[in-house]
Amino acid sequence: MKISIFKPFFLFIALGLFYNTLLGQSASVSPSRLYYNVAPGSYKSQTLRVTNNGNKAETFTINFVNFDSPGNQGKTAIDTSSNSARGMADWLTASPSFFEVLPGETKNVEVLLQVPNTPEANSVRWAVASVKLSKENKGLEDKGENVTGMAILPSFNFMIHLFQTPPSITYKEVAVKRFEVDTKRSNDSITYLLMEAHNVGDAIADCAPYLDMVNLQTGKKYTVKGKAFSLLPGGVRELPIQLPQDLPKGKYNILGIVDYNSDSEVAGMEMEYIVK
Repeated sequence: MKISIFKPFFLFIALGLFYNTLLGQSASVSPSRLYYNVAPGSYKSQTLRVTNNGNKAETFTINFVNFDSPGNQGKTAIDTSSNSARGMADWLTASPSFFEVLPGETKNVEVLLQVPNTPEANSVRWAVASVKLSKENKGLEDKGENVTGMAILPSFNFMIHLFQTPPSITYKEVAVKRFEVDTKRSNDSITYLLMEAHNVGDAIADCAPYLDMVNLQTGKKYTVKGKAFSLLPGGVRELPIQLPQDLPKGKYNILGIVDYNSDSEVAGMEMEYIVK
């Protein structure tokens, strides 16, 4: 069901901070996502900030790889094939791509997206930047029969998501295809309702799910918010939302809604539920 409304325009963008610590090494990379809006045949550069939070100099390398989001759980799966339908790893470069960061220092890295002037480039694309923290193997100083030369030994890495939407891609539409009690997550004391959202548009959808509930005996209304998320074109996401445990008994009309950042429409599906 598609529901038309009038509401303010808003956007959910996660500009998070990745942080990791391992064996006394610590570093952070921000933001966690980069969004591009580049026309075919054009280019744009954005900045990643790599910070060394440790007490010794660290070496980093940056590479790009394609990814997919199979299934309905919102998980990222690295795609190393050469025929990725939506990948753009080959369009990306980092400057510098190999660098050292001193303790307490932040290094700015320019991530350049060069979009080819081809018909295939006029679609939403995505990739991840793999920012690896490495340590130098100095051979004579390290022990062990497998230690040789000046090899770079990776310790851990950060996966930064990058998204490209050409200016001509503006069609957004999300559909809720399923809305039911989540029997897998629910038990005698906790009840979850489950929506399944499908991105049937051409653009990335920044979504905010929630429940609009009305007690049919008392007329009292309740709103329960879910976790915001982004849904790629063609993507599917399963959305469990927990009902309040102190919800009064009675029969409820419940509208499951996904606000996908349209000026006038949201996606939704309706059900009735009895709290015993």
